[in-house]
Amino acid sequence: MIRTAAIFLGLTALILSDTASAQKGVPGEWAQTKSGIYKVGDYNAELSRLCRQGIFRQRKLLRLSIGYLGDKGYGITGIAQQGYNLYDPTGASEPNRTYHFYSQGYSNCRVYVAVTPPPRQPQQ
Repeated sequence: MIRTAAIFLGLTALILSDTASAQKGVPGEWAQTKSGIYKVGDYNAELSRLCRQGIFRQRKLLRLSIGYLGDKGYGITGIAQQGYNLYDPTGASEPNRTYHFYSQGYSNCRVYVAVTPPPRQPQQ
């Protein structure tokens, strides 16, 4: 209970901090964008429901994340995939998909799904 409250307070402080401090980044931040969170992928109602139940989630909260600094959809999402930081005991995930978690652990958890881009080829 205390740990959950501490995580909530930490995330709330992160989300409510001003843009200047958000631009400094957080540990595990992969990227920042001025786009809204909703543009990262397609909202998935079923996976969001499973996330709210704690059945579909990141193993380690915000191990890898994206910060959203736009006027709409300001916040942070954690990233997971099959084989990387994903807890999925029901097998709801699909290969070649990246799952973005907003507000994991809370009743408003949303999961956005994006096609995983192919690895970059080395420049020749």
